[in-house]
Amino acid sequence: MKCSKNVFMLAVLALGVSVAFAQDRRRQIEVFAGAAIPLAPQAFKDYYKVGGSLHGQYVLFPKPNLGVSLGLAIEGFTVDQDAVLADYGLTGTDATIEATASIFEIGVGIRPYLTPQTASTQFFLFGMGTYNALSEEATVTYLGQTASAKVDGNKVGLAAGAGVELPAGEKVNLIVQGLTRFIFTEGSTTSFMGVTLGVVF
Repeated sequence: MKCSKNVFMLAVLALGVSVAFAQDRRRQIEVFAGAAIPLAPQAFKDYYKVGGSLHGQYVLFPKPNLGVSLGLAIEGFTVDQDAVLADYGLTGTDATIEATASIFEIGVGIRPYLTPQTASTQFFLFGMGTYNALSEEATVTYLGQTASAKVDGNKVGLAAGAGVELPAGEKVNLIVQGLTRFIFTEGSTTSFMGVTLGVVF
């Protein structure tokens, strides 16, 4: 697909940039997890609970105050059955609903640092272009009848946020990051806020 090809071309470019410059800051691997808070569209915000988020990133430093990240992430959400049933006037009936939504993401980002390389605590901003594989599945049972539906799709997106990196040992740091992610779906933009804590190697 054209979108995925563009993401991989960006990744190759990022690798080329890292080779072209001498690196004063060491490359690092990051693994972090946390919460994903639905923001939009309204149905996503109203009908899904706060989800989970798991990320892995490899960060290159073409300049001491600029990181280039190559990352993978997955977010998972489950339905708030009570909210759906209440909205449709089905509270107290035999109706049940089971639904999940997941997002698998490939991303290429930039991370400008606001603090000098020598500072023990590092503050940074973060921007990323993403390619997202989306999947949503729902099963509804009412009056003894059951119906299921599943929707899959691949969409591009953007993410922006900020974070802080804290020393936790001679070769390990902690990283706290907050990002808002936007995925450009038909007719609307799907968005959620990720708040994560991780380890830097």
